[in-house]
Amino acid sequence: MQEYINEYQNINGEFASIISKSLEADNLQVHAKAASFMDDFQQWIELLSDSYEVILYKEALSEYRSMLLFWCMGLYKHAFISLRSYFEATLFGVQLSTNELNFRLWKSESLDLYWSQITNENEGIFSSKFVGAFSPLFCKEMGCFASFRAECSEFIHNNYGATTRLPKATQFDQEIFNLIGDKVESINQVIMFALTMRYMELIRRKEKVSNFEEPIMDSIGYLTCVQEIYR
Repeated sequence: MQEYINEYQNINGEFASIISKSLEADNLQVHAKAASFMDDFQQWIELLSDSYEVILYKEALSEYRSMLLFWCMGLYKHAFISLRSYFEATLFGVQLSTNELNFRLWKSESLDLYWSQITNENEGIFSSKFVGAFSPLFCKEMGCFASFRAECSEFIHNNYGATTRLPKATQFDQEIFNLIGDKVESINQVIMFALTMRYMELIRRKEKVSNFEEPIMDSIGYLTCVQEIYR
């Protein structure tokens, strides 16, 4: 029995070493920046506290917290899985925010949602129809976000090219650490774009445009449509 206990105690020591490497020097800045996005995301949850779709955003934030933990522990495949879950739950929320009937059907497990619906060129949340209905200014910026989700999902499918890039054992890997950091930044930009596009009208109606200036500008302030809002 002691041997069994020692095995897990040794694992604990290995994780401590990996976490130390994950949170030193430049890595600390990268991870801390990603962690700070939780505050930005929480601000959206508070704005939408009375909405039915907020349940999905709360679930998304929970997945994001898990991703941060897995990332610094060297559990990179699990970090990618949680990152994708966070991404999908958020965009599912945006999709369902326009149709309470579909939300109720989804909640009662009578309706399944698929990524192909979200990304559909004619009906999805990045279609000119959807974006134009909520924030016409954003229409010209849609195309720059098309490939981010595909790049992230590569690492949670069992194709050979993806799995061979991940460490075979639980260990710190600087290349994968950096890769996750890049994906987190890209995905957070897509999410900020989607939330801003969908809810800018609500932000204006609640007179909270200035409250969201810092998180929006920090994430997607390089976009012309955002600069027009905050010029």
